[in-house]
Amino acid sequence: MLLLPIIIVIPFLAATLLNFLDVRRAHSVSLIASAAVLALTLAAVALAYINGTQSLGFSYSYIPALSVQFDVQFTSLTLMLALMTAIVFFSASLVGEYFIEKSRLYNMLFLLAEGASIGVFLAGNLLLLYLFWEISEVMMFFIIFVFGGYDRRYAAIKFIVYSLASSLLLLIAVLLLYSSTSSFSIAAIAKASTTIPHAVQLLVLVLFALSFMIKAPVFPFHSWLPDAHTEAPTMGSMILAGVLLKFGGYGFLLMFLLLPVAHSYALYFAVLFGFSSIYSAFAALRQRNLKRMIAYTSILDMGIVALGAAASGVIGDSGSIYAMLSHGIAISMLFLVAGTVDELYGTLDITKISGVMSRFPTISYLFVAGVFAIIGLPLTAGFVGDILVFIGAFASFGMIGLAPLVGIIVIGAALFWTFERVFLRTSRITAPYRIPDNTIMYSLVFLMISTILAGVLPFLLISASGL
Repeated sequence: MLLLPIIIVIPFLAATLLNFLDVRRAHSVSLIASAAVLALTLAAVALAYINGTQSLGFSYSYIPALSVQFDVQFTSLTLMLALMTAIVFFSASLVGEYFIEKSRLYNMLFLLAEGASIGVFLAGNLLLLYLFWEISEVMMFFIIFVFGGYDRRYAAIKFIVYSLASSLLLLIAVLLLYSSTSSFSIAAIAKASTTIPHAVQLLVLVLFALSFMIKAPVFPFHSWLPDAHTEAPTMGSMILAGVLLKFGGYGFLLMFLLLPVAHSYALYFAVLFGFSSIYSAFAALRQRNLKRMIAYTSILDMGIVALGAAASGVIGDSGSIYAMLSHGIAISMLFLVAGTVDELYGTLDITKISGVMSRFPTISYLFVAGVFAIIGLPLTAGFVGDILVFIGAFASFGMIGLAPLVGIIVIGAALFWTFERVFLRTSRITAPYRIPDNTIMYSLVFLMISTILAGVLPFLLISASGL
C-alpha cells in the first residue's frame, strides 16, 4: 500500500523543494507538508480501524541477496506513535515563524526530521529503522547547534555524543541479530527469536538496553536531556521531547518482543525504571529554569513508558504505547508555553517571572491543561496510559510496579508550585517584551483537543492498532 511511503516521502520532497523557492515561502511549505502528513496519517488510522493493521504495509526488495528491503507498515506497536509524530510536528510547524523568522535552513532541517521520525515508527525492518534514527538525530543536532540559545554549541555537542553512542550500540545489536537470523525484518526476527543462541541474546540485550536507556533517557544516562532542552529552540524542544525520546520507549518494546531472554530480567529493569522516575521527579524540584524542570518531567514519564514495556503483555504494551502518545502531546504543550514565556519575558528563570496570568490568561490556562495531561487527570490521554501501565506493572511486579506513582505526585506538586509562582503571583508583575501570536493559541488548543479526544475515545485508537 503506497499510502505509508507517501507519508514518509512528503517531508523529504518538501525539504528538497525549499531549495528552489523564495525564503519567504519556507514556512508555508513546511506547514502544508506537515498538514498533509497529519491528514494522510489520520486516513491511514481510519483504514486500520476499518480493515486492520495487517492490511497496511508496503515492501520493496532493495538488495535481495542480503534481504535488505524498504519495508514500511502499520503494526500494533507503531500506529499510535506515527499519529503522535504527525500531531506534534504539525503543532510545531504552526508556531515555527513566530520563534524563527524566514529561515530556509531551519524549515529544511525540520522537514527532514519529520520524515525521518515518522520513518522510525513505520520501518518494518531494523536496518531501515536505524537509517531513519540516524537522520533524525543529525537534524536535531543542527537545529540545536544553529538555532539554539546562548550555550547551544555545548548542548548540541553533548546531545550528538550521547546520540551517536546510542545509535552505535543499536547498529551492533542489529548486525548481531542479522548474523543469527539472516534477516533485518522485525516480524521475521520475532518469529525466529527462540532460535537465536542464548549468548547472542544476552549480548544483544545489553546493547539494546544501553542504547535505549540513553535515548529515552533513563537514569543514569539522562544528563544530556536538560541541557539539550534548555538551549534548543521551542520547536526543537517540542519534537525532541514529544517524538525523539519515544525512539527509546519504542526500542524497549522491540527489545522485549525480539528477545525472549529479556523477560528473565524484566524485574531488574522495572526497579531501574521506577527509580529513574522517582529520581527525576525530585530532581525537578531543584530546578530554577522552567524548561529544565519540564525536561525532568520527560525523564519521569519515559521511565513509566519503559516500565510498561517491561511488564509486557497486552495491557503493559498498550499502556506503554498510549503513555507515549499522551506524553508526546502533553509535553509539547508545556514546552510551547515555556518557550512562549521565554519570548515574552526574555528569561526562563522561575524566580524572575511573575504575574503571567494577569496579562496572558489563555496561555496560563493551557499550561494547566498540559499539567493535567502530564499527571494523568481523567478525560486526558495521560489517564488512559497511566492506568494501563500501572495495571500491567502491578500484575507483573507487584508493589514495585507502582513505585513511579510517587514520582507523579511529586512532579505534579512541583508543576503546580511553579504555576503559582510564575503565573498566579501578583505581588510583582513582570512586564513582557512581546505579544504572543495567534498561532501560539491555535497550536496549544490543537494539542489540548488532541489529548482530550485521545482520553475520551481511547477505544478507537486501541481497536485500530489491533492491541
